[in-house]
Amino acid sequence: MTLVQLALVLHVRNTLIDAASNGAHYGALANRSAADAQSRTRTLITESLHGGFARDIAVSTTPVGDSQLVTVSVSTRVPLIGLLPNGWDLHVEGEAVRYG
Repeated sequence: MTLVQLALVLHVRNTLIDAASNGAHYGALANRSAADAQSRTRTLITESLHGGFARDIAVSTTPVGDSQLVTVSVSTRVPLIGLLPNGWDLHVEGEAVRYG
């Protein structure tokens, strides 16, 4: 059971990282905004895992030279039992560069 739970925790972590990265890339497109990045990340997490994992999503932009760095942060709780967000805190980030 411990190995199954460890695999589940790693699955949740990897899915959150992928959703944050995908949301950042989506938000870095020329015609997209921070709200689009947040919405995309929330949709991916909700469809892949559970809506409870998508409660705390933040998007920030930081100027880097002539470009902007779009960062999507997801803070949630890792599942202790099953797929319920009831374990310990987890924070992941995804980044992408918006050129121009």
